[in-house]
Order: sequence, then C-alpha cells, then structure tokens
Amino acid sequence: MKPFGSCLRQHSRTGCALAFGVVTLAVQHFVWLPDARMSRLALTAAAGLAHALAGAITGPRLLDGTRTRTAGQAGLLGAGTSLLALLLFAPLFAMFLLATELRPSSPLSYVALPLLIAVFAFLGDGWALLIVSMAVGWALYRVAAYQATGQRHPSE
Repeated sequence: MKPFGSCLRQHSRTGCALAFGVVTLAVQHFVWLPDARMSRLALTAAAGLAHALAGAITGPRLLDGTRTRTAGQAGLLGAGTSLLALLLFAPLFAMFLLATELRPSSPLSYVALPLLIAVFAFLGDGWALLIVSMAVGWALYRVAAYQATGQRHPSE
C-alpha cells in the first residue's frame, strides 16, 4: 500500500481525477433503469467528467497532510468536490440545452436555467453522488496516509 500511497501523493491531480470520475461514472451508470442506461450515456459521461475535473482541482489539497489533517476533513472535502462538480455541470448542461432544443422565453431564463438544473440535479441523484464522493475522499486520504507498518495515520 505504501508505494501506491506515495504515487498517489506525487500525482494527486491525476489520481483524484481518476478516482472521482470513475466512481461517479459507475454509480451514475447503475442508477439508471436497465432500459435507459445506454440512451443516457452522454449524461452519465458528463457527470463523470465534471467530477473528474472537480477531483483534479481539489486533489492536491485532499492529499496534502498539512492542509487536510484527518480522514473526516478529507470526507468533507470529497463532499465539496461533488458540489464543485455540480457547479461545473449545471451551466454546461444549460448551454447544451439552450444550443440544441430549448428556447428561452426571456433573458432571465439564461440565469434561472442553470440554477434550476443544479437544484434538481442535486435532488435527483446529486445527494447520492455527494455521499459517494465523501467516501472517495475519505478512502483516497486513507490510502495516501497509510504507513508502512499498517497502522492508522498519527493524527487520528
């Protein structure tokens, strides 16, 4: 575990982006009903990419033992990563909708649509992705902080 933890600390952006992105892709894929999984592939990939980007942004802080001292703080940072991904996803999805099939009725629609997308995406399955991201942040921190003796991190 120690070589993997040190590699994860050295490449924190890549490791966190992969972890958050792959786990979100898997969870999002299996949330859909079996008949709808393949037809919603672009939406699933967009959620995974948003979490991967957010993981790359928060990764260095998450795996830095001086800024994130406990696994609990890492879990909260994982939750923040999920919320950041939602903030990245909502405006991009709104732009996609406005460019393809949705016609705004007023200039206020350009402001209200991303806000409504963020709220309803969180109510739909964003809360579950937040819980999963908390677990991913906790697990990444534990792997990165694992000592050669197999003991817990000294700060816990």
